[in-house]
Amino acid sequence: MLAPAQPAYPGASADPDAPGTGWLVVAECAQPGDPLAGDTGRLLDNMLRALQLHRHPRVHIVPLVRAEAGAEAAAGTGLAAELARHQPAVVLALGLPAARTVLGRTEPLGRLRAGPQSVQGTPVVVTYDPAYLLRAPQAKAAAWADLCRARALAIARPA
Repeated sequence: MLAPAQPAYPGASADPDAPGTGWLVVAECAQPGDPLAGDTGRLLDNMLRALQLHRHPRVHIVPLVRAEAGAEAAAGTGLAAELARHQPAVVLALGLPAARTVLGRTEPLGRLRAGPQSVQGTPVVVTYDPAYLLRAPQAKAAAWADLCRARALAIARPA
């Protein structure tokens, strides 16, 4: 189930040099009310800061909360509402549960990462979630490549 989107950096002001026009980051969060808390939250924060997104007021995190079976339809409705409200240039899906929720597909993470994806006309980039990257640091280079691809897509999208 998706929790409501929240600004990643509420204090960010409109910076003309900030990349892209808006991001929606979907990720499993240990603390949905504070998605940047804990070790995984700190890594997510570092990932977003590496892309200079801490300077961007239109970066929103949609916490994915584990729910009982059958909640996929509600998650899809919630995502549609968040897409309509925030109109992001790109959606970043962190990890397999987020990718499956966003895309409504069941392929393995490797296949979902491999090709271009979209939802309602918005590009989606699938990558590893921060919890996995803490356990498998050798995947950080691939995750960084995915983040750079997402940044390129966000910059290329018209406002």
